[in-house]
Amino acid sequence: MYTFPNDNNPHNADSKNRRNTNYNVKIVTIIVLGVLVLALIIGGMVGCYISGKNSAYNSNIKDELAVANEVYTLIKKYYYQDISKDDFNKWASIGLANTMDQFSGLSYTSAALTWQFGLSIQSDSYNNHIIREISHSSEAGLLSPAESAVGTVIGTSEKVKLERGDLLVSVDGKSVEGLTNDMLNSADFLGKATNYNSIELVVRKTNGKEAKFILRKSLFNTKEASYLDLGNNIGYIKLNSFTGTAAEDFVQCCNQYKSNNNKKLILDLRDNGGGSTNILSVIASYLIHDDKGKSNGLGIIRLKSNKTNETSIYSAEGNNWLGLNNPDYKLVVLVNENSASASEALLGAIKYYCNEAVVIGSPTYGKGIAQQTFELTSTNKYLLSMTVGYFDVPVGDGQWKNYHGKPMMPSDDKYTITKLSQALDFTKNDKDIDNRDMPLYAKYYNNDIMQETAMIMAMSVLS
Repeated sequence: MYTFPNDNNPHNADSKNRRNTNYNVKIVTIIVLGVLVLALIIGGMVGCYISGKNSAYNSNIKDELAVANEVYTLIKKYYYQDISKDDFNKWASIGLANTMDQFSGLSYTSAALTWQFGLSIQSDSYNNHIIREISHSSEAGLLSPAESAVGTVIGTSEKVKLERGDLLVSVDGKSVEGLTNDMLNSADFLGKATNYNSIELVVRKTNGKEAKFILRKSLFNTKEASYLDLGNNIGYIKLNSFTGTAAEDFVQCCNQYKSNNNKKLILDLRDNGGGSTNILSVIASYLIHDDKGKSNGLGIIRLKSNKTNETSIYSAEGNNWLGLNNPDYKLVVLVNENSASASEALLGAIKYYCNEAVVIGSPTYGKGIAQQTFELTSTNKYLLSMTVGYFDVPVGDGQWKNYHGKPMMPSDDKYTITKLSQALDFTKNDKDIDNRDMPLYAKYYNNDIMQETAMIMAMSVLS
């Protein structure tokens, strides 16, 4: 007869534990298998969802970049040189950024050296090309190619320097008369020169003589501000832009101004197309002031973003006004039709805050839209400057005004140059207002800066 085990008997404890253990193992196994099956089902569903989503996402990306991908594929297959994906991304980004509007673009940071001659060309309405600026290197002791160039007057042994005011006649024996800017900078002309490929320039000096120069590009950054002591306690600062090292360069010029005990200042904003609002804030602190001679915190521009509707006011940073404790201080600001953006913002602030300032020149560009500069996380080689909205300048009693499309005229008609604003004309037979034997272009860009009409007016005001 079968006897049921007595579970209360200690001798049967091991048997009981084994039965419980086997039962528990079965239960756990069933649960684990159930979880695994459920996980597989859920995983499959999620996988299908994600796969479908990724497929749709990738399909969208493929559709959105269809042209770019196809262009790159064709380039890889047929172009006679190898173009890497990185190069393609770089040039595609530059192309897109630089064609969004005429003011946006991808540019090198101040840390990235660029190949250049060190000269700026101004073209007139007849496509004559004049050297409006000889650039200086931001590196002390390093001369730019244009700055160090020494040429020979044709038909003589006379040595001359390449200068502001020289009119470009030919490149490598080919006339540049009537060329557009794009053609002038093409591979057939100025664009052909690298560090290893020199080009020959022929220029016409202000005195009518023609001289020949051999020039190569080199790798350097441009100094954005330069200083001259004009004598009679007058200092001159040329500010080329509000980009790169402009703030540091301008502060250095101001220190030179102070060390020379200058009392009056000519600030040249001609051909300055603008730049960073942060740099503007630093520079403005040396030029604008309240009735106590303080500049820190004075509003310069009010910027409104079209996308976010956010409004920001950019103010002067620092109390650096050059006229502090100087009863003889006077300021003359030179502008022309190429003075734009941050130049106009600074001009607006000067006209609002500074009663001692006189503005001389032609009507400015009239650019009241602002660009914001973005540092890229993918590279430190480029900066993206992008139009984000409109900016206003102060006009009194807490009021602001936008000047977009409306040139900011000089403050006094007596000191206004009108010819340049109507149409640039550098034809050599034109005479200046005094009917002297001087070509018109020499009135505005001269080998001798003191012979330029704007500088003559400025010296007259300060004297």
